[in-house]
Amino acid sequence: MKRILVTGGSGMLGANLLLEWRNKFELHSVQLRHRLGFAFCRHKIFDLAEKEKTLGVISEIKPHVVVHTAALTNVDYCETHQDEALRANFVASENVAEACSATGAKMVYVSTDSVFDGKKGNYNEKSKTNPLNFYAKTKLFGEKVVTEKNSNTTVVRTNMFGWNMLEKNSLSEWIYFGLKKGEKLNLFTDVFFTPLIVNNLGRVIAELIEKDFSGTVNLASPEKVSKFEFGIYIAEAFGLEREKICAASIDNMVLAAKRPKDTSLDISKAKKLLDTSLLTVKEGIAEKKRLLESGFIEALRGGNLE
Repeated sequence: MKRILVTGGSGMLGANLLLEWRNKFELHSVQLRHRLGFAFCRHKIFDLAEKEKTLGVISEIKPHVVVHTAALTNVDYCETHQDEALRANFVASENVAEACSATGAKMVYVSTDSVFDGKKGNYNEKSKTNPLNFYAKTKLFGEKVVTEKNSNTTVVRTNMFGWNMLEKNSLSEWIYFGLKKGEKLNLFTDVFFTPLIVNNLGRVIAELIEKDFSGTVNLASPEKVSKFEFGIYIAEAFGLEREKICAASIDNMVLAAKRPKDTSLDISKAKKLLDTSLLTVKEGIAEKKRLLESGFIEALRGGNLE
């Protein structure tokens, strides 16, 4: 059984990976501040930006693979707190990559579709990157440094949705809980993406680990939607009022960080690599609903002890 270290174990991707993989791998996790209660996972709390500590922990655990999901992802916060964003998204990634190289571990670095400027969409792995905001720049810096420091690295570009362990709302949760409260929501008709349900993302990353794939790959939905359409799909799937979703344009918003308009990803390479299907947006939302009804959320949030 492979020994896997997941960084950012209390984040949306990290926590869902741990639950998805609980019977598949020997699991370890690292968090910056949150203590986990998953009985199937050993965890440590420290700052990955501390170089010697990172090397020491990874040397102690001796993982076969480190899946690096830890990141500062609030786009506007990163724009106004650039030193903090660099420390979390670049320095920490460099430290993990160096530790992986020193210990012979494979690294999976989770990046973002925001490394592209969004002017044309349908980006493949060889498309020219041109990040528009500081968050995306730090993630691209991270891509470059981890592949330089450790040749045995998989870079995953993605956009995900799902359920969070912590009390914070991703886009899909903000839509779901807002509609449940009867709130009116403004969603953009001119911003497009190819979001993948996080649990499906976990399954395909596991397959890439088993196949020992190295290189860059897009993992996303085969379906491009606007943020407005995404909201409508959620309303319809959960039986909520779609009339509460109002069409809006990002051009009328004042934001600290500039956003790309079309970060849809071409997944042709992934389809050739994978046996596991990448779900459409509607299929992913249907899985999100099944997870809510199955008690998965209670299991996920039961892992949070703080």
